[in-house]
Amino acid sequence: MLSSLALGKDVRLLLAVIAIVSLMEGFLYTVLQLYLKSVGCAGSSIGTFMLVLVLSSSILLFPSGILSDRLDRRGLLGFGTALMVIGLANTFLAKTFSSLLISACLWGAGTAMYGPSINSTIADRVSRDQMEAVYTVQAIITSSMCGISSLMCWMPEILAANGLGYSESYLLSMSWMIPAGLLAIFLITKVGRTRAPPRKSGPAFRLGGSVAKLTLTQAMIGFGTGLSIPMLTYYFGRKFLIESGPIGTLNAAVCFIAVPFMFLVPSISRKVGGLRALILPQLASIPLLIMVALSMNFFEASVFFVLRQILVNMSGPIMTTFTMNIAREEERGTVNALAGTTWRLPNSLATQVGGSMFDVSLNSPLYATAAIYAVYLMVFYSLFHRTGSRSGSKPDAASPAVIHRAPSAPALNTARLEEMRPLRIM
Repeated sequence: MLSSLALGKDVRLLLAVIAIVSLMEGFLYTVLQLYLKSVGCAGSSIGTFMLVLVLSSSILLFPSGILSDRLDRRGLLGFGTALMVIGLANTFLAKTFSSLLISACLWGAGTAMYGPSINSTIADRVSRDQMEAVYTVQAIITSSMCGISSLMCWMPEILAANGLGYSESYLLSMSWMIPAGLLAIFLITKVGRTRAPPRKSGPAFRLGGSVAKLTLTQAMIGFGTGLSIPMLTYYFGRKFLIESGPIGTLNAAVCFIAVPFMFLVPSISRKVGGLRALILPQLASIPLLIMVALSMNFFEASVFFVLRQILVNMSGPIMTTFTMNIAREEERGTVNALAGTTWRLPNSLATQVGGSMFDVSLNSPLYATAAIYAVYLMVFYSLFHRTGSRSGSKPDAASPAVIHRAPSAPALNTARLEEMRPLRIM
């Protein structure tokens, strides 16, 4: 499938942009929390930083998705990438915590515009029968670049070993992302323009029963995840007294090991049914998260964490397929954005709560996340067990990289992508 794929110039440029941004994200989402810790930020302050970052992204995600269907997507993609670069540059110049919060706003706004635009821009330039292969390539690139950038997290350790303080080492090691981001913007300008996709006439979006149930469950799991998962970099750094090198290696292990398991998802879904394939891996991940909290050393915690992330990540494509199957065909993009928004907003609020909990009891946020996961899975099964077998085993689940085929442009389910990128601050 992949060997016979012929990609046009625009698609190759967009995949190069994805590689650059993934490299930046994989590095930043490991190092930034540790940088904030090195300049004296407590868990509650880091939680506030992430609250602002994720909240700005969450608020703009839904309108950005709508704009990407109405404007030249290339322009929105370039503007969003530029905001990310400006936010990063402001981090280097910030002298106060208030200035750092401005950086969080800019980066969050940029990611909200980048996310819906990149996948739709690719979809405009490939045929329907090519989408599966192209999005498979995209998934491989994303995970591989995150793994490579995670290994780069030894850079601050090397700089610190040669006499620099950790705060200076972190800042210096992040400096390469400015020219990398500018290169990504340059490549976007070389992508050809396209017209906004035509819109069909019809009634406005209606929040149906299944979609309403979905938003409820996504809000629940978004909050539970936000209590601990976005701050695991800080958690590992405090509990085991380590810096970016070991945590970056852990990130790389998750990224590289997860790839082959993702390709097992379609066969597992066909064998056990979509709903079971969605719930069982997440259920099995709960005791592994508890074992992370109970671990007495970083290696032990790492083993449990890698296994936990693989299981949770495997449910991502199935969850997105489920979301697309319960949505009306003409409303899939709207439902996808709604699911992402209802996941992110409670998630952003929970990071503030979780940050404060870390200051009181370091392991308590992990236990709280495990408990909410258990409740979420029970609620999800009770709401959807009648429709799960129908929604989770359709042909759209055939590829973990291609989540769905919307009438105009497919978009990834941002609600589940949050767990698919390990140790992220978003």
